[in-house]
Amino acid sequence: MRIGAQRIWNQSTPAAKALIGSYSFAVVSGVFLVFLATIAAVADESQPKFVGSSSCAAAACHGGLSGNKLVGSEFPLWAARDPHARAYSALHSGLAKQMATWLKLSNKTAHESVECLSCHSQATATKESKSAGHAPLASVDCEQCHGAAELWLTPHRRKNWKQLSPDVKQRLGFKNLSDVLTRATLCTDCHVGSAGRDVNHDLLAAGHPRLNFELSTFHANWPKHWPRKTDESKHPVSKTNPNDPTGSLFEAKLWAIGQIVTAQRSLELLSHRAASVQTWPEFAEWNCVACHHDLESKNWWQLPDRQKQPRNALSWNSWPSAMLEPLAQQTIGTVFRGSASPISGTLRLRHRFTTLLSPPKNIATEADAAAKSLHAWAEQLNGADAAQQLLSPDALKSLRHLLVTKEGQQLAARDWDSATQVFLSINALRYAEKAARGSLDSTEEAQIQVMLDSMRKSLDFQDGYRGPRQSELRQLDTLLSTPP
Repeated sequence: MRIGAQRIWNQSTPAAKALIGSYSFAVVSGVFLVFLATIAAVADESQPKFVGSSSCAAAACHGGLSGNKLVGSEFPLWAARDPHARAYSALHSGLAKQMATWLKLSNKTAHESVECLSCHSQATATKESKSAGHAPLASVDCEQCHGAAELWLTPHRRKNWKQLSPDVKQRLGFKNLSDVLTRATLCTDCHVGSAGRDVNHDLLAAGHPRLNFELSTFHANWPKHWPRKTDESKHPVSKTNPNDPTGSLFEAKLWAIGQIVTAQRSLELLSHRAASVQTWPEFAEWNCVACHHDLESKNWWQLPDRQKQPRNALSWNSWPSAMLEPLAQQTIGTVFRGSASPISGTLRLRHRFTTLLSPPKNIATEADAAAKSLHAWAEQLNGADAAQQLLSPDALKSLRHLLVTKEGQQLAARDWDSATQVFLSINALRYAEKAARGSLDSTEEAQIQVMLDSMRKSLDFQDGYRGPRQSELRQLDTLLSTPP
């Protein structure tokens, strides 16, 4: 159910209202001076600077309260409901202070350390982040997603802004978030990690949550400050008949491209980690449960196929790449494991992690090449023509059925991460197919929901246990044996 802006305002905390109020004023600037600054910045090809969210939060811009409308109320909706608005305040928590002490960060406090600010408030971590006299808001605010606004702030207020091409806007520093690949890349910068934004084993051991990121699931649960139909309308399904219902491939692209880009960014991070020999091996590359598992009873780690592995070999973290094989099988065909497949490099690296590891420089080179192959694949699926064919409603249904038969059973038996990805993907594909077709068969949808509810119970950790138990994962074999 969509919640109106006025209702959200009424339900907001006093702190949120104070935050919004402090930025609800008109921003007055000299257009001519901004124009000259824009020309100068483009001429010397310098990076655009942050101007601060106060430039977006005026009542006449994005800071109004428009009743049930989202357009014009983006800033108060973000401030009141979006977890990104509280990313910086999390650095003042007791856990953050404890982590900063244990990790001996570059600064004694988390809210002043670049290791934390690089994700929790990038503008605060960036030197010379002011360009128009406004301090950037300490959090993951407007410019963190839409781009530093120094060059596009004034042009985007003009009537012809919507007619400008994405390339022109990009040269001004504006990020085209209507493009799914751009959105996926932006989100994974922090939610998967990159050089300078590495949630490594030290951070995990100190208490930082593990970055189990699945774009379509996060996106579905993200409190939005823009109309959902805006996303859907940018990725329509091609109609063969004018009377066909209007469908959207947005959800399908969000899941497929999100899976590929998540794996791509994790490989880029692996390459960075392996190239930094002084910190290799990086334990965050391995499956957590390989070491941190219950010892009282049998679990997935004690399965016969696991016991065949060398004693000095652990399982590679399967979360980022678990769904690549079924996605490749559906979109590429029977050669999806061949040497020319975009996932071949990832599969080779998976094998590397089941034997004695190659020298880190070799791992870094292989991971970089594998990441580039995945990026090319993501670009292909991001194209309108390829998406119409490879992510059509029939293709989505076929892929979903693939996950509730043998392929899904094999993944569920591998480990908890893979089993959870199967669960999330079946759910995501269900919504993607519904969005593409306009509706699903009610009987089939009810059967899928029953199966998903049972899977959720099987994947929940039992009370008193901090890891998955094989008895629970075995129940998934029965659930996945009969396609709905």
